[in-house]
Amino acid sequence: MKKAVARLSIIFATLAASLFIAPAAHAGAYGCGGSEIDTYAVKTNGGSVYGYIHLYYDSSTGVNCAVNVANSAGGYGTPTFKMVYMNRCVAGTSAGGGCTVDVERQDPPFGSSTKYSYYGGPVSFNAAGRCLLIGGTIVSPSGGVASYASKATHCG
Repeated sequence: MKKAVARLSIIFATLAASLFIAPAAHAGAYGCGGSEIDTYAVKTNGGSVYGYIHLYYDSSTGVNCAVNVANSAGGYGTPTFKMVYMNRCVAGTSAGGGCTVDVERQDPPFGSSTKYSYYGGPVSFNAAGRCLLIGGTIVSPSGGVASYASKATHCG
């Protein structure tokens, strides 16, 4: 009987640990490769933060990747509109301003009614030697709207 209880305890502990470890492992880069190089708060006009856009860069491939991850205020775990976009500026764009865009990525696609439970994205492309425009929106379960939109950034 003691062996059976010990085995069940080990099985239960292993299953419980996997429930806590698996989400953290999955959450790592949200489908993006490389290292996180920046985060941007997605805020309402009143300053409430509904989530964060995470920007990654993979130096071995030159690929930038972005995701927009909701927090509890933004409905993390609840299907709502969670969108991220990343645009590549044409060559010669300077940091801190606007830009002419030559590559655009958005998830979900423009006009889509797709709702995500945790995050929008990933969106990615190679932007070596170029500036990026990064942004996104999160709609909370109560209908509040938070957004972020960068100026030309991460040039080079």
